[in-house]
Amino acid sequence: MKVKKLLLIVIVFTAIVFVAACEKEEDTNRNGYDYLVLVNKYSQLPDDWEDKVELVDAKNAWDEDIQLEKEAYDNYLKLEAALKKEGVSIVLDSVYRSVQEQQDLWDEWAADPEKGLDYVKKFVAVPGFSEHHTGLAIDICLMVDGELVFDNDEMIEERDIFEKIHKKLADYGFILRYLENREDSTGYTYEPWHLRYIGSKKIAKYIMDNDLTFEEYLESVTDYNKYPEAAKYRIETTLKKEFEEKTYKDKISNVRFDVKKIYTSKDAKDDSTIKGLELGDKDLAFEVEYQLLPQEGIDYNTLIVTDGKYNEELGWVTNINRLGVIRYENGSYTVTQLDTGW
Repeated sequence: MKVKKLLLIVIVFTAIVFVAACEKEEDTNRNGYDYLVLVNKYSQLPDDWEDKVELVDAKNAWDEDIQLEKEAYDNYLKLEAALKKEGVSIVLDSVYRSVQEQQDLWDEWAADPEKGLDYVKKFVAVPGFSEHHTGLAIDICLMVDGELVFDNDEMIEERDIFEKIHKKLADYGFILRYLENREDSTGYTYEPWHLRYIGSKKIAKYIMDNDLTFEEYLESVTDYNKYPEAAKYRIETTLKKEFEEKTYKDKISNVRFDVKKIYTSKDAKDDSTIKGLELGDKDLAFEVEYQLLPQEGIDYNTLIVTDGKYNEELGWVTNINRLGVIRYENGSYTVTQLDTGW
């Protein structure tokens, strides 16, 4: 009887440890930043990210010095070793790139007479809006039969190899960032070589098993207190729809956002800024800076007066910070207030 009791205690204790480990793995806020950070064509890198992120040195396929986030690199090495056992060899290519490096690239190519500003606007990520700024995005290339394969078109042809790679990603906290035929969600075409570390094997497995883009996963999350990046994405998608379908309609061709602060109903009880807004459980208030790209041929002054300053080189109108509210009703979110008087 004592042996059975002891065995039962061991089993219960093991179960508790297992559950605790899963819960710990679910927490993506650690090391001073959130591994679920979203950076894409419409969502800007947080202002303090580069000050906080812990980078380590590494070498790429050409023996060049590169950097990437420490935990992402540790898990990349485990992924690389696991794939090698299956006869698949991957090598680092492009990883961390600072906002300033992106700006330098933008300026260099814009001044190139063979490229120019129109080319740069089309093919180069706007500084601050590249996922490579996070240090969590990893572009890989392949070693096949002793030869380095790094050309994009050639890598896309290696479908069997990438299938083996993608099956292993979630085991080490990675996801495939830009899925095939999902440009409407991610903003980018298929890139089988572009991996993204999100800091949770459990979440990564859910995303990969359900064939989700990172944006689709964030859209599915409703616990905004626990996952602020999901709240940020909800705000941005709601604002984008409001700007492009209602407020400016055919006057703009693109819009992007920098969400500075997010308030939930939990915050509304104590924060004087939003105390009187009466937020419901699923409502969100926020402070945001947004940028609009006007369509050619319209009167820019109309947007300048409404939204702040106009950047002549980039063509974007940038506003000052605004306080806004989106409310949840009947399964969808709508903008009910932005301090322009909507």
